[in-house]
Amino acid sequence: MFGKMKFVASSMILIGILLLLAKVDKTFNLYNVPYILIILGIILLIISLLATNQEKSLLCRIGLHKYEQVGRDSEVKAMFIYKCERCGKEKKVMKAF
Repeated sequence: MFGKMKFVASSMILIGILLLLAKVDKTFNLYNVPYILIILGIILLIISLLATNQEKSLLCRIGLHKYEQVGRDSEVKAMFIYKCERCGKEKKVMKAF
């Protein structure tokens, strides 16, 4: 159920942005429909992320992690290791110099 909700919310956001970029609201008198689609899509996406993710922090549940650099990968010099301060999630990032 929440998988479908994520898809619908993402589609609503995309359609709203495409309507704004195409300036369809002026042509067909849609008024505030693109803005309403974007706002409803964001709200639905936040609700589905809060319901499905299991992290302790609410900000981490919706994807707003607070990463700090903890080290480098031993094999690749441009690969850095980051860890979230709140939930402990780790990710590897390749930086280009």
